[in-house]
Amino acid sequence: MKIGELSVHDKHAQNWWDGSRYFLRMLANQVHARIAYFERVAPEWEGVSTLDLGCGGGFMAEALASRGARVTGIDPWIAVLRIARVHSRTQKLDIQYIGGAGESLPLSDNCFDRVVSVDVLEHVLDLRGVLAEIYRVLRPGGLFFFDTVNRTWASRLLAVNLLEDVLRIMPKGMHDPAKFIRPNELRTELEALGFQVAPMVGMGPVRLNHRLEPVFGLLPFKSIMYLGYAVK
Repeated sequence: MKIGELSVHDKHAQNWWDGSRYFLRMLANQVHARIAYFERVAPEWEGVSTLDLGCGGGFMAEALASRGARVTGIDPWIAVLRIARVHSRTQKLDIQYIGGAGESLPLSDNCFDRVVSVDVLEHVLDLRGVLAEIYRVLRPGGLFFFDTVNRTWASRLLAVNLLEDVLRIMPKGMHDPAKFIRPNELRTELEALGFQVAPMVGMGPVRLNHRLEPVFGLLPFKSIMYLGYAVK
C-alpha cells in the first residue's frame, strides 16, 4: 500500500466511528449491502472463524462478530487498529485485531473457515501475493468473500475525478485508478491459485438516505464496483 493511502487513514483514525466524516459514513453505509450478499451465500455465521483482511476501524469486523462469527481483523494501519480495539470493547464484541499486511499474513496455514476482504484489493501492492496468502490461510472448502473497484472509465470518473477532485468527499489520493481490477483479471488470478469462483455481481448506490447520502445495494452491472466469492 502506498504511503499516501496509509496517511489518509492515520489522519482520520480518531473519526472512524463518530460519524463526522462523509467518506467514513459512506464506507459504513456499504456494510449492509455486503452482509446481505454474504448471507445469501452463507446464512450461518455463528462460531465461524473469519478473517477480516484490511479491517480498518472495524465496520465489517463488528458486523460479522455481531452475527456470532469468531473474527480476527488484520490491517497495516496501527492507528486505526487502536480505534477498532477500543470500539469493539465498548460494544462488548470479542474481536482479535492484529497489525499486518496482506502480502505476508502472520497466521498459520488452513486456520480460517472464511476470509472477507472488502474495499481492499484495489489498494494492495501485490495482488497475486495477497490472494495467495488468502488461499493459504483458508481451510479446504473455505469461502473467500470480496469486493473491489472495476477498472473502467466510469469508475475512474466517479471514484477519483468526482469524489476526490470535484466534490472532495473522498480524501485526495485515496484511490489509484491504475490499481483497479477488472472482474476477468481477478477471476484469472483466483482460478490460478485453485479457487472455484462464483459469478460476480455489481454493487453501488441504489437510493439516498435521510441525509441525502448514498445507500448501497446490488446492481445488474459491474462497471463501477463488484463483489463475489470463491471456494478453496
